[in-house]
Amino acid sequence: MEKSPAQTPFFSFSSMNNQRNCFLPEYKYKRLELTTEAEVRLMIQKARWLWLKALMAFLYLYGCRITEALNMRKRHIWTDGTYLIAQIGVLKRRREKKGPYESFPHLIHVNLNSPFAQDVLIPYLASISDSNTRLWPCSRQLVWRRLKELNQLTSPHVFRHDRLMKLALKGATEAELMDWAGWSDPRPAGDYIRPTGRLAANMADKID
Repeated sequence: MEKSPAQTPFFSFSSMNNQRNCFLPEYKYKRLELTTEAEVRLMIQKARWLWLKALMAFLYLYGCRITEALNMRKRHIWTDGTYLIAQIGVLKRRREKKGPYESFPHLIHVNLNSPFAQDVLIPYLASISDSNTRLWPCSRQLVWRRLKELNQLTSPHVFRHDRLMKLALKGATEAELMDWAGWSDPRPAGDYIRPTGRLAANMADKID
């Protein structure tokens, strides 16, 4: 039986484990729409702990991996008066496939006027005095459980996926997505850009 239009996502979620000619990784959480600011605000209001409120705001704005967020310390995020700048430590292996991961830091700038920056993140950061203190001293498993208590369709990676998808929908280039996400391989960026239809539209404009 065919799905009705209301049941069909506006971009494709097929597995990347078996083939590369797909759009996005399999979407395990059965969401048909991107996370909205109002939805995140409601979860922040419902959360009991300040660290969880701030972590949700951070993941929503920066779209980093949960392991990258949990490794951050107070000294890794600061403001220059216009932007809230986060130094994200992306874990990568060097050229050899085997061996331990190493951290390769890169910077992400978020405007101070962005949602949750002034009313959630800045006050939480101000409450931490030691620059070497971990921002969120908890485990991935605990974060997962707390998010599921607030919204069954939310997980740490949903924030990352939705942030990158929103950037792609707003016109971010492949290089810009790679820089934001800390990718060295351009293929994941293409997986986010292709479902938007921008590439086909751009090429159509070039045809005489």
